Amino acid sequence: MDLLLLATFVVALLSSILSGMSGGGGGFVMTPFFLMIGLSPQQIAANASVAGLGLGTSSLVAMRGQQLLKTKFLWPLVALTVAFTALAMVVLPRVEGDSFQSAMGVLLIILAPTLFIRKSRFQPGERSRRSVWLGYALYAAILFASSLGSGVATLLFLPMMFLMGLSALQASAIRRVLMVLNALIAFCFVLPQGFIVWGFALSSLVGCYIGGYIGTKIALRKGDQFVKYALAAVMVGSGVALLLS
Repeated sequence: MDLLLLATFVVALLSSILSGMSGGGGGFVMTPFFLMIGLSPQQIAANASVAGLGLGTSSLVAMRGQQLLKTKFLWPLVALTVAFTALAMVVLPRVEGDSFQSAMGVLLIILAPTLFIRKSRFQPGERSRRSVWLGYALYAAILFASSLGSGVATLLFLPMMFLMGLSALQASAIRRVLMVLNALIAFCFVLPQGFIVWGFALSSLVGCYIGGYIGTKIALRKGDQFVKYALAAVMVGSGVALLLS
């Protein structure tokens, strides 16, 4: 058991460094590991809520003072995160599997190159009200699916970048705030249901806190273009993982 806890810490550390650099995707390392050691989908989702608290909090600490948060988008996204995370947690106990896994894997791979579109209307900047509202709707749909363990959390960056006009680093900063909120809500729902396996959850929490800080500092030092490349790599890797799992 002690060796499994140590392994959990190491896997969480490495996956959260990757997630800190790209803004997401660490779950595609942690989820197969948890499946391999015998956790159920509900236990995995519950433990992910604890790990997400560590990763999101440390990333925000690393981003402190960077002036990356766009508050005009933050508060509507906070409201959507509260509503759709809660809805997903109500549905979660009834979920037995993901029927769309292969389709999501293909979608992630196909969408990865869109991060490098050079057309001016897709670059960071002002967007129309219609575009922003479409971004909110798409964010809500992706968040709901990802909270059920569908493996599409990496796609949350696309509506923020293309439809709301945020840079990769700005989207990553908002994503971290929302990740903490998402994890906190999920934790409150799953705690009384007994799905959390505390030894693995706490090992993940510590590993993710340390790794998230390291990965975010790397991303801030390397800049926006590096985050795009890291995010694209995670999207492709996540898509392949979904297709093979």
